[in-house]
Amino acid sequence: MFCPECGTKIEDNNRFCPECGTKIEEVKVNEQIVTTQEELPTNSNEEDKSDSEVFARGILFTNTNLLAKSMECSTDDITTLLHKFIEIKAEAGIKYHLLDAADYTYQKEGFFSKARRVSLNEKSDVWDYTDILYDFYKRLSKKKGNEPNYLFIIGGDDVIPMPCVKHYIADDKHDDSIDTDILYAYPYGKQMLPLLENQEIFKYDQLFFIGRLPFGTDASINDLSSYLQRDINNTYGIPFNEAYGQCDPNWKNTSSKVAKGIYRYFRNFDGRLSNEYYFNRIILSPMVHAGNVAEIFHKDASLFYFNLHGGKALQSRGYAGAEQGGSRTFSVIVPEHMATCEQSNIVVSEACYGGRFIGFDKHHSMLLSSIHTNSMAFVGSSRVAWGGCDRPTTTPQNAYIGNADIIAQSFIDAMLQGYTTGQAMFIARSQVLQQHQEGDPRAALTVVEFNLYGDPIIFFDIDSEDNKSAKEVELVPYADKDATLGCKTSEIQSSNSGSILDQVRNAVNANIMQIHQTIGTYLYKNYGLEPRQPQSIIRMQYNNGKEEYSFNYATSDKDSETPMYMSVTTSVNGDILSVESSK
Repeated sequence: MFCPECGTKIEDNNRFCPECGTKIEEVKVNEQIVTTQEELPTNSNEEDKSDSEVFARGILFTNTNLLAKSMECSTDDITTLLHKFIEIKAEAGIKYHLLDAADYTYQKEGFFSKARRVSLNEKSDVWDYTDILYDFYKRLSKKKGNEPNYLFIIGGDDVIPMPCVKHYIADDKHDDSIDTDILYAYPYGKQMLPLLENQEIFKYDQLFFIGRLPFGTDASINDLSSYLQRDINNTYGIPFNEAYGQCDPNWKNTSSKVAKGIYRYFRNFDGRLSNEYYFNRIILSPMVHAGNVAEIFHKDASLFYFNLHGGKALQSRGYAGAEQGGSRTFSVIVPEHMATCEQSNIVVSEACYGGRFIGFDKHHSMLLSSIHTNSMAFVGSSRVAWGGCDRPTTTPQNAYIGNADIIAQSFIDAMLQGYTTGQAMFIARSQVLQQHQEGDPRAALTVVEFNLYGDPIIFFDIDSEDNKSAKEVELVPYADKDATLGCKTSEIQSSNSGSILDQVRNAVNANIMQIHQTIGTYLYKNYGLEPRQPQSIIRMQYNNGKEEYSFNYATSDKDSETPMYMSVTTSVNGDILSVESSK
């Protein structure tokens, strides 16, 4: 029997839950898993773990009514699976508590008060979910040492809503919002939304390392039971054997720097492939494309790293690459390739919209195809992602890495050191903010748009000198309390008609045109990009008093399914500070 409030296993004849104190009535739980999958195995030799033997505590957060509806099964099928998963994980020292938004009773506020019971549905907003999450967290944390610091969300946006927040660049031409789960790390109420949008939230304590198990429009209960089965099979770590990397050739040096920690795990193609197909063991695309990638795709890899282009359109269902200095992209890998993976693995993708899933099925989402085949965790962006790009003088040693590159590199390095995926994602986000100036809007965008999908307590079983046996990571604020965060952005223009260059001719800052011309010469010399009209010029006024400009250029053909852009940040005097390309 399990407690209907917190999910703790209760011995027969107990009338009160030993974890949260809830009075137990006659509650019957079907102990048999009702699916077409085989019953999840238990290890009868394992004894229940005492609190001192629990090394990870977390909350399993879902809405069984909505999840059952999306999978066209019964809520009993869902709860039985989840309770069995919780029970087996507990035997290994991982203590998850089930929080069901479909049936939750708040803690009593007074001795004579009546506990408030809620059942959230399709019309409930995200704050209804954060309210019960925080209430549940406080209930579990009454006993010191019992505080859960992992949050595993089960279900897509239609089950547990994924918050959608305002974009950090007000006049961004690509996106006006960001899908993110990071707000669930700060479930303190509606006041956290404006704090997230002005970056002040980064000064607050987080409660959780977060991961989400999403499902597509074609999901069934078999997808849930299959993932939970694989999760159980990898309870003591995913065996780490080899890695696979694939990148756009314009980013081959940058990608090599990002992936330097796993270079020795890539397969050696020397003497087997032409040099034009790979660089530092990373596959170059579109030299290798969707039509022939299956011939060298490593189906047994434990870690996949993609530094490729992605798009938000339905037809942009995979990732793309551009020829060296080219303006056209070509499909280089699609979801069907990820569906051939034969070993448990983790995927790290820098692609724009690389982690899209809302409203898509497995056939149109690299994330969904991966996570419901053999990927146990997936790091990807919900919006346009930005990172470094090579110049003629770039090497793997001097390559500039920023934003998405930092997320990928830091996450991979942390995984090699034995951290869990949840901890690794926290470390990666911290590194992005630390390696950019306070208030940088694109750094904040990167932290918020990249999400972790899958169980946040997954880790690698790796025999390496880099492995530090999963040291503890404290959920400290990303920024110091006295940091000056935030940045006001605005598009520079003086009229509502004519080209953007015409619009800036009479701008207050008279050297805008000169800066644009300097950038044009620089881009042509270093990237072979012909001079062109900027798509937008953004003034960035930091709260710490600094001011910069962001000149943004479209670099792909107009009809490209995966549009490409380049962004150049300058000082107000025209000094070029950084150059990044969209992924």
